[in-house]
Amino acid sequence: MSELLPRTPYRQWVLTVPKRLRYFVHRNPALSGELSRILAETLSRFYRSRAQAWRDSAPGQFHAIQRFGSKVNLHIHVHAVVSDGVFALQGGTLKFHPAPAPTVSELAELSQELRRRILKRLLRLGAVPEEAAAEMLARTHGGFSINGEVRVQAEDREALRRLLGYVLRPALSVKRLSY
Repeated sequence: MSELLPRTPYRQWVLTVPKRLRYFVHRNPALSGELSRILAETLSRFYRSRAQAWRDSAPGQFHAIQRFGSKVNLHIHVHAVVSDGVFALQGGTLKFHPAPAPTVSELAELSQELRRRILKRLLRLGAVPEEAAAEMLARTHGGFSINGEVRVQAEDREALRRLLGYVLRPALSVKRLSY
């Protein structure tokens, strides 16, 4: 981990989709990759604007798609561990430009943007019925959520290790099993 991930702050983002969409995404596994791709593009754009950095800059991102909830139920969601800022080449050197924490209104805007982009993409792919997508687009919230509360400080490598372990955890924990 110390060789792969630079010593910068990291933020965990969790994208949750409505229960109504989970069946469609579960039925076609490639769609979960679409969710991750849309989240990555949206977060890249968000971080570039927040860090006020060059167009060629980008945050470091690590995504994990989970298909289960804490009760081993169908609960497709995407975890992303993202550098809390962007990297840009300056004079041949890669520099990190930190971004301020997202505000509540920015999180609401991100959620709306993700909902719109995901539903339009799923419609283009023919993955969801038009009436279902139209209904979800018409709602105020539509069951999509984005959470970006968890942040790890740049030098807290143990917290980063725990976060990555959490994101990569299996559906069943041996510690939680009982006979």
